[in-house]
Amino acid sequence: MKLCETLALTIALCLILLLLVAPPASAWGEDGHRFINRVAAEKLPETAPQFLRNAADRLSFLGPEPDRWRDTRGTTRALANGTAPDHFIDIDDQEFFKAMPTDRYLYSDWLRSKGKDPVKVGFLPYSMLEGYEKVMVLFRQWRDPKNAAERQQFEQNIIAYAGILGHFVADASQPMHVTVNYNGWVTLPNLEGFTREPIHGKFESEYVKARIKPEDFRSLVQPSRVLEDPFSEIKKYLFDSYAHVEELYRLDKKVRWDAANTSPESKQFVAKRLAAGSQMLSDLWYTAWVKSGEPAEPRH
Repeated sequence: MKLCETLALTIALCLILLLLVAPPASAWGEDGHRFINRVAAEKLPETAPQFLRNAADRLSFLGPEPDRWRDTRGTTRALANGTAPDHFIDIDDQEFFKAMPTDRYLYSDWLRSKGKDPVKVGFLPYSMLEGYEKVMVLFRQWRDPKNAAERQQFEQNIIAYAGILGHFVADASQPMHVTVNYNGWVTLPNLEGFTREPIHGKFESEYVKARIKPEDFRSLVQPSRVLEDPFSEIKKYLFDSYAHVEELYRLDKKVRWDAANTSPESKQFVAKRLAAGSQMLSDLWYTAWVKSGEPAEPRH
């Protein structure tokens, strides 16, 4: 083999390896996650605990936290690989996913019975539901008079888990986290000629960092409301996010998603998706607080 051919082959193999070990894209990047958590905290009503309403800075910092777990330097990749499916779900088959059970292990068995790999399909709704229930249980412990001496400890835990919950709620408001077309259009037919080039990072990180601030969507978020059936609302939220997948790709055809995009239509689209994330997060936090004060159902 000639030297130039050997060199070309080596470069090609290196590029393939880089793609294989590259970390999966993260929804909204650092900025979007911080923005969503901050605005959600600002929308909490006065009936929510003051310690949580006063924790906007900490909650904002925690928004990107699960993406920090992707750092694999010096690790076995156990953390990165184990939590990666928590950031997405491919719900392109809407009718199929309406039957999702409320437990991640029942869900895994259900998918396998249909010939699907749960790790490849994703666990995002369960990241949200489990995170919500962690916060609710901690609120209940905080309310318990026998724990009065340790309330500050519970407050710190509530803020931490609430902030981390925000990450997964924000992931779900990014349409490319609920579709197989998460980084360029891969399904057929592609009748509208949507881009097949990588688009994920340009949309959620490059564009948001250059063009979006919290004030661009703060007014779109309403005060927190109580969700009667959190898992049902989580499913509706995911399906609503999926409904915007094609719109995202159509906007890319008009003006590419990158830092140079100054389209008002593009900005309005992203502002609404960020607002949806903040709204759902604030609602889940407040629902966890309200329901923590209700009598707990007896264990079976």
